Amino acid sequence: MDGTIQQESGEGGTGMANRGEILEYCARRLDVGAYQDVAINGLQVEGTDAIDRIAVAVSTSDRTISEAIDWNADALLVHHGLFWGSKLQPLTGLLGKRLGKLFKHDINLIGYHLPLDGHAEIGNNAILTSELGLEFAGRFGDVAGVPLGVIGKAAEPLELPDILNRLEDMLDRTPVAVGTEAEGNRYDRIGILSGSGYGTIAELAARDCRVLITGDVREPTMAEARELGVVAIAAGHEATERTGIQALANELATEFSVETRFFSDPNPI
Repeated sequence: MDGTIQQESGEGGTGMANRGEILEYCARRLDVGAYQDVAINGLQVEGTDAIDRIAVAVSTSDRTISEAIDWNADALLVHHGLFWGSKLQPLTGLLGKRLGKLFKHDINLIGYHLPLDGHAEIGNNAILTSELGLEFAGRFGDVAGVPLGVIGKAAEPLELPDILNRLEDMLDRTPVAVGTEAEGNRYDRIGILSGSGYGTIAELAARDCRVLITGDVREPTMAEARELGVVAIAAGHEATERTGIQALANELATEFSVETRFFSDPNPI
């Protein structure tokens, strides 16, 4: 998959949506206070108070900022923002250039990280579970006591090729499977943790869940999965984290009569 995909929602904004009301809605809807995150959730860069158009992307980059500018957006809503952790840093280099563009064009940068992974309705993992045709069967992958991942149950056990084909159809990219796989194995419980969820393999194995769908894996993941009897599927970090931010944007379009457009910046990782 190459190039930029634009997905619109909303019927044209009114220009009257207030930034503070949008932020309050998101904080409440996503239960932001429940998460201990390395990212800043909410407003990261302040722009105009009145919001009519919201550009939407998985990650903040020069490309997605430029697309927001070209579309005359008032805000850029993302899953991966610019500020992580509490360490102060010079506003130079790539960070400085990105911030400069946002300030120059009076564009708000609004980001939601873990809350958009863990939400039970519009979170990445909840939506992926539903779109794969699985029923909710539990949670896993706690971060500071809040589970992010979802265990899904198939109505009929699936072979690995079936799972991979469903993912490829959904995400428009070929997933990579590593670990233990015997021909003819069938799986009815599948763990889903978008992004970098490879660290949960041991937890899933202990719960007799033998498939993990995540975004990306590390070099040691293959051996860990093989030794624990798990198949780990890397379906793409960006690819597995589109659904939550799109769902939130759709809600904002309905709730506030703003126009939204999703800008996809496909990443092979």
